[in-house]
Amino acid sequence: MRWRPTIYLGRWAGVELRLDLILVVLIGLLFFTSLNDATVRNAPPREVWTAVAHLVLLIAMVLCMFLHEVGHAFMCKLRGHEPRMILLSFVGLTFFKASKAKPSDEFWIALAGPMVNLLIALATAPFVVAHIADRSAPPLLTQSAMASLVGFMSWLCILNFLIALGNLTPGWPADGARAVRGWLARKYGYGAGTVRAVAISHGFWLVLAGISVILMTTTPFIKALQGPTPTRSQTSMILTYNVVFLVMAVLGLYYGHAEKRRVARLGAEKGGRCSWPAARVHAEVQRGTRAASASARP
Repeated sequence: MRWRPTIYLGRWAGVELRLDLILVVLIGLLFFTSLNDATVRNAPPREVWTAVAHLVLLIAMVLCMFLHEVGHAFMCKLRGHEPRMILLSFVGLTFFKASKAKPSDEFWIALAGPMVNLLIALATAPFVVAHIADRSAPPLLTQSAMASLVGFMSWLCILNFLIALGNLTPGWPADGARAVRGWLARKYGYGAGTVRAVAISHGFWLVLAGISVILMTTTPFIKALQGPTPTRSQTSMILTYNVVFLVMAVLGLYYGHAEKRRVARLGAEKGGRCSWPAARVHAEVQRGTRAASASARP
């Protein structure tokens, strides 16, 4: 955390809150991209407000991310651990102190966050039905749809559902990856379970990065199909958020590698202070690495 530029937001129920400047920059880039779509090709002046609505939606999603992390922190307390800090980044991160944690603890703590987003998605689902039923409304997955209350809440529903679904994927540091690590740790141990979970994560992110690169290289051809007004094109929004997926893939590869190194260092340096039997952690990481290398050989 020392190298990351963050904004201190205070404390909530004894938990330190921080906002990652990377997230602020990413929101700014998405806003200016949508603002550009609202001002090109002689778009109507009122279309500029669709970019403002997009910005408000992104801020609302930061709040949903906070509620997601509150779910993690609440489950931490239920499992007898102490949440220390919440970092709102391109994905939220909850740091907690666990002196006697078990693999099953990480599994349930990881699932608590996506469940919050799923509840928000279910609560706002009627707006999606109302928007689809309104034939005079802009297409749902467009920037113009955000400018109305029903369309805004529909986007909020869809994004929360995608966050819940995305967090259940095995890509590190998504909650699904931690749940996979918690499940593997029960069979292979914490260290070897981490090695295997990170290997699965890297494969997932490489596939997503490949798809994103293909979409970016074909962008000129795809944009030719989006019509005269980008704010009313679903293709334009897909291309905009494709950049987000590529950034997530790159950072996900980094986070997975960093987690594997952290666990190896934890087993090598901290001995008995590790949450799981620490005397075996480093050895498990080494065995897991050798096993992964052996299985990869032809």
